[in-house]
Amino acid sequence: MILFVITILIPDIIRGSVFYLAEERAEEVAVFFMGVVAFLVFIQNEYKLSIQKKEKEKEQKKMKQAMKDLVESYSYIGEVNRKMDIIMNIALGLSDRSILNKNREKEIYESIVSAANFLMRADYSLLRFVDNSNSRNVKEIKMEKKKVPVFNEELTKMGDSVNIKKLKDCLIICSPQKINEIRGYLIICGFDEEEEKNPKNMEILKVFASQALFLYSYLSLENGSKEAKKEDNN
Repeated sequence: MILFVITILIPDIIRGSVFYLAEERAEEVAVFFMGVVAFLVFIQNEYKLSIQKKEKEKEQKKMKQAMKDLVESYSYIGEVNRKMDIIMNIALGLSDRSILNKNREKEIYESIVSAANFLMRADYSLLRFVDNSNSRNVKEIKMEKKKVPVFNEELTKMGDSVNIKKLKDCLIICSPQKINEIRGYLIICGFDEEEEKNPKNMEILKVFASQALFLYSYLSLENGSKEAKKEDNN
């Protein structure tokens, strides 16, 4: 505004020749000079505004990233808590042997299958108990009626030293131990590969397979004892 006012008043400010320049020439030079100064001031202000705009955009990006990280952190904490709840529920279900029966056994097996499905974000999962001496399927629990392209012979070939294996787009987790040649296998299909990279998930799944095997063996032993008592009474 100051430059604009000065430029308008130049004809009144310059009276006569200046430095050997005629009055008209001196006014033209003065107007040109004021125009150059105004243009430089404009460019400087535009540069400052551009810097401020970039800094504002950076701050907005930082804010958005901070919000995204916060949401992911809450999501991760919620997922960890959910995993812990699953483990605790299954563990509590096994701890009280007085309530272990056929109905409770089925509930625990199904909770293990559901937990495996949840942990791996899989399409479907199942739990299978296989007699490793003859590759016979002694029990199988699955939530959905889908055919799984994994045969018992392929499971028994895993041996005692291998607990985790990929087979035909499925992830196989077997119990680290056998009881009376029976081993428990969790078969998870359509799983999230990112979840597979999490070693904690793999350890949890091995615990699930072991818990399922212990439950199966315990109830098999209990049922065998009851049948033996009935025969003795008869």
